[in-house]
Amino acid sequence: MSFRRSRYFLGEAFRGLIRNRLMSFASVLTVASCILIVSVFYALVANIDFFLQQLEGGISITVIIYNDVDAAGVINLGEQIRTIEYVSDVHYVSHQQAFEIAMEAFEDPEIFYGILPENFPRSFNIEIVDIQYHDTVLAALSSLSNMGIERVMHAQNVVRMVTTVSNMVRWISGSLIFVLAGVSIIIITNTIRITVSARQVEINIMKYVGATDWFIRWPFLIEGILIGVIGSLLPVIIVWSGYAQVIRIVQEGMPLVEFIEFRPGHEIFIILFPFVIFLGALIGIIGSGASIRRHLHV
Repeated sequence: MSFRRSRYFLGEAFRGLIRNRLMSFASVLTVASCILIVSVFYALVANIDFFLQQLEGGISITVIIYNDVDAAGVINLGEQIRTIEYVSDVHYVSHQQAFEIAMEAFEDPEIFYGILPENFPRSFNIEIVDIQYHDTVLAALSSLSNMGIERVMHAQNVVRMVTTVSNMVRWISGSLIFVLAGVSIIIITNTIRITVSARQVEINIMKYVGATDWFIRWPFLIEGILIGVIGSLLPVIIVWSGYAQVIRIVQEGMPLVEFIEFRPGHEIFIILFPFVIFLGALIGIIGSGASIRRHLHV
């Protein structure tokens, strides 16, 4: 595409935006609303996933061993646990290690005066490859209960709650994005259609003198892309600039959240920014393409 032709297409696209500025403004606002929802929910889902990653390191499954299990039985049990699918690592905690861990948890070691290390149970701390396999590993451990397992300690309810919240946020965000994207496409289609209708005679003349469909179509497609891109830039810039402030307000207003680590803003927006620009441009292309198709048949 030559520079002269590109300049012509861009000029026509901008003239179309200005000529129907009220509808163009409505289209930009609608796209911006859609992208704002996308941006906010993506930041929310990204932080929930980040929180789940932190839980994976903090939530482990602990297998308590009966005291009457001998050393050979403990070794055999550990080997069986390591063969369970989705188990990434297994750490054995002896009587002495459990005693030392308990002492470190309290500031006054005299509390444990007269208590022998043998009073603290031996255990296996199990790490899994992904928190979503938590229940699967628990089910596999239940089949080893006759090998000396006294009880299994876990945070199954916490895992299920966080996973449920994560899935619910994804479902809500996906539904809202789908609905708002559809509304955006409809409004952009009407915006471009007004421009096309106003230039119908000109389009017919261009067709009769031999102009190709793509030569006629390009200005309207660019107009739709401009609406989509402009509508994408505004909300993502707003969310980007306010992300750190929102985290600070949340941490100051909710003391329990103060110790939760949030995902850094640059990790979110390095993915979000190009995605929303692409999404906005795609919405604009679909809307403009749908509006001009039937006007090219003369």
